[in-house]
Amino acid sequence: MKKGFALLVMLLALLLLASGCNLVGYDEALDNAQVVATVNGTDVTKAEWLVYRDYMANYYQQYYQQTYGVNLPLDDETLANYGDSALEEMIESIVLEDKAEELGFLPLSDEEAADAEAHADSMVDLYKQLVRYQDFPGIETVEEEYARLTATPDEASEATPDEASEATPDEATPDEATPAEPQPTPTIAPEDLTATITDAELDAMITERMEAYGYTRDYFIQSETMDVQNDKLREYAIADVSVSDDEVRAKFDSLVESQKTSYDATPTLYATAVNNGSDVYYAPEGYRGVKNLLIGLEDDDQDALNELNSTLTTAQSMLTSVQGQLDDLDAEDTSEYDEEALAAYQEQKDALTEQKAEAEATIADTQKQIDETTEAAFAKVLPQAEEALAKAQAGEDFDALIETYGDDSGMRSEPAKTQGYLICDGLSLYVPEFQDAAMALENVGDISDLVKTDYGYHILKYEMDIPSGAVEYTDEIAEDLKGDMLTEAQDAAYEAAVTQWVSEADVKTYPKRMK
Repeated sequence: MKKGFALLVMLLALLLLASGCNLVGYDEALDNAQVVATVNGTDVTKAEWLVYRDYMANYYQQYYQQTYGVNLPLDDETLANYGDSALEEMIESIVLEDKAEELGFLPLSDEEAADAEAHADSMVDLYKQLVRYQDFPGIETVEEEYARLTATPDEASEATPDEASEATPDEATPDEATPAEPQPTPTIAPEDLTATITDAELDAMITERMEAYGYTRDYFIQSETMDVQNDKLREYAIADVSVSDDEVRAKFDSLVESQKTSYDATPTLYATAVNNGSDVYYAPEGYRGVKNLLIGLEDDDQDALNELNSTLTTAQSMLTSVQGQLDDLDAEDTSEYDEEALAAYQEQKDALTEQKAEAEATIADTQKQIDETTEAAFAKVLPQAEEALAKAQAGEDFDALIETYGDDSGMRSEPAKTQGYLICDGLSLYVPEFQDAAMALENVGDISDLVKTDYGYHILKYEMDIPSGAVEYTDEIAEDLKGDMLTEAQDAAYEAAVTQWVSEADVKTYPKRMK
């Protein structure tokens, strides 16, 4: 087998065995020695295939768990589902290594090999830190404890010389400067140390654990070598790939037409796309830009309201749950209950009724506190809101008023800073009071009265009508599109090349031996 591929399989085996993963039938040495595929004369044994198959299954199990919270069972059926994919990847790996050797990309040059070794050394250092943090937390070595206990006050405060650095030449002259007295270095007797492990011993423990996981220096060298190999193969495959200006323009026109169909049918999708940061090439009719001058509630009041609303939500959820249980009890047929069962039934119902009363009392009390806190909070900011409104209606610069009074951070970033928020009929991105007031403004330049929402008082300005139709085809748009198209074309060319190389390779598989 190819050296690089064999090393990878070996290290994957170490990793899987260290993590406690069992290989199906791995103890059957004769069966596992069978060849399940031959690629250009390189054999892939059943044992090697099982290692990689189980590695893939574990990898995707962790991926789905971390990404979607889904636990995939690692039973025989699940493992078997990865069999064909694992063999395909192993075959491709051997083919790519053969192709790299054929094209002279392997072995690496002396400089590339040195870089790979330097990369491996840095990865070993990094993984040593990770393994220490994960597997040996809280361990302090003898040398570390000694250094900590013998640190002088000067060494401890060395990182904060701010006051001394602020002195000017006039304020601190050589004649006036008073040298600090040297601090004695504490002496620590060996018997006073509590640590029992030396730096060298801990390093040996970490190294042994890393090797069990498969994270050796050779692994990182081989991994980096494979990356360099694949980068060179990709560069070779995409050397002649290009995208013309006409193709870019055609792509732009296609995107415009596609978005026109979508946004004209459902105009609200346009605002969603813009707010999500998607590339937008067409704007439907009916959109306006509305600037928002928000005089928000004070932080303490908003925090108090958030806490009260959280309490209210919890109590309401409790009430819903308790009421549901009471309804279920009321629906029970108790006609055949004996005296003991009926007593237990009534006891449960009485407890739930008490919980219901407590939840209702909490809701009523919390709602009262919310109303009182809300009224007081809005009263605090009303004078400032009225002051800002008077200045806005008097024709003062609205952007300057936003800078002075505004609490909406969204008004300080583009495109909202220039054109305002995108608003159209039927939009549900904003609270109803804000949406209705924004659409009620009749003419560009109109200023609203105070609009009260849970966020505070808003003063809205109808800033502009958003031009409908295709956006201008600028050099920036063309450059961005060309970059995306070139990447897509290069990816497709490389995938096609790999497919071709695999199809041209001498590959024999033996599916019956994979059972």
